[in-house]
Amino acid sequence: MKKTAVFLFFTLLSVKQYAQIEKGTYVPSVSINGTYNTSPQSDSVSSSKSSRANLGVTLGFGRFIKDNLLLTGNLSYNHSNSIDDNTKTKIAYSDRGSSSFANTESIGASLLHYTFITENFAIRYGVSCSVNYGESINRQHYYEGSNYNPATGTYMNESLITTSGYSNSLSIQLNLQAGIQYFVSKNLALTGNMGFFSISDSYSPYQQIKKIDAHTLNVSLTPSFNAFSAGLTYYFRPKAVAK
Repeated sequence: MKKTAVFLFFTLLSVKQYAQIEKGTYVPSVSINGTYNTSPQSDSVSSSKSSRANLGVTLGFGRFIKDNLLLTGNLSYNHSNSIDDNTKTKIAYSDRGSSSFANTESIGASLLHYTFITENFAIRYGVSCSVNYGESINRQHYYEGSNYNPATGTYMNESLITTSGYSNSLSIQLNLQAGIQYFVSKNLALTGNMGFFSISDSYSPYQQIKKIDAHTLNVSLTPSFNAFSAGLTYYFRPKAVAK
């Protein structure tokens, strides 16, 4: 009897939707994320300082083209840079330093279907595709010398050596996504999203100051837990149904 009741319960959930998001509802979105950290280190042999910074902005706009079917487009930009400098070591090389920065622009679209389990709780799933372009510049410098003098903290015959490199890449990424929605009101919902399958093809036409044709195909079949995100979503429903 107990097994029969459980079976009927899950069967009911699979065939009945308690609520819906109506065709014509639109969902604008904006997200900003940024990180910064620095880590100075020193001991009796060496001293160094590293810093990392990242800033990203995403603008999106979605519209329900059918009841519970959301079509979304988005634009995003991300900038990151890092600096490693002021390193002094009591070995044959001293004063190493490096810096790099990267910019990435992306345009994408997604199609998601909503299935309501209760009046307030829904799961959503679908597919997204994005085209991404990125470029980065890396610079390094260090002094090369010999015959370290501990009294002065310098080397004899020091010479400064610098290197730099540039690379860019164009990639297309396809993702299968899943998420949950809990509506605290008719229009406002708590949102959680996770990508769990992705395929990307990357083309790098220009690397390290010379032409290189390089394709890279990446396939991930495992859950991308590091891609999980949470936030708030506001749904602008048609006036006839917004309450």
